[in-house]
Amino acid sequence: MKSNLFLIIISAIFLFAIIIFGSFSLNIYNKDFYLKEYQKNDVYSTISPNMSYSKEYTADITDNLFGYFRGSSELRYFDENERSHLKDVKFVISGINFIYYSSAIFFIIVFVILYLLSKKDKSGFIDHLSKIILYSSIASLAFLIILFVWTVFSFETLFYLMHAILFPQGNWIFPQGSLLITLFPEQFFFDISLRIFVYAIFQSIVFLIIGLWLRKQVNLFRKFKK
Repeated sequence: MKSNLFLIIISAIFLFAIIIFGSFSLNIYNKDFYLKEYQKNDVYSTISPNMSYSKEYTADITDNLFGYFRGSSELRYFDENERSHLKDVKFVISGINFIYYSSAIFFIIVFVILYLLSKKDKSGFIDHLSKIILYSSIASLAFLIILFVWTVFSFETLFYLMHAILFPQGNWIFPQGSLLITLFPEQFFFDISLRIFVYAIFQSIVFLIIGLWLRKQVNLFRKFKK
């Protein structure tokens, strides 16, 4: 049925968005990762020779950033130009989280609709579900592997392109020594990008395995039925 095919494609798109943007949402507020990156990138000694003060100060800044992005506090510590850019970053993060949660809600709705339409045909429902999972996992794997390879071999180009697209007003360039550059050098973005891609690729592989297993069950059921 054409209606079922439409629902399958829509569901696959929603699951694709869940895999891609879910990994971002999972990692963007991981404070432990930020603190490890500060240590790795020698941020603490740059902020202050007093290590205990520097760690406490950067932890406060990170909490303030997270609170700002979540809408629970106003920005402190940053100058006017940095606040302007962080306002745009907040908008992007909010947009990504909106897509992620909306996709999850709509996926569940379409999932229930497909189940109700296939209520008298359990194998048909499993067939639809396997196609949804396979389509989305294969598409996300292909997309993520391309981005992963691009990140590893030409991160500067990808970094510039993404900022040019997401922040066309050009307020994302800051002088060396600014607080944002000190806290988040290019290495930070490289590391968090790889982390997000690895998480998403792992999810894609898990979904791919599930989809292949469901496909096998459908084929076995049909073979047994014959």
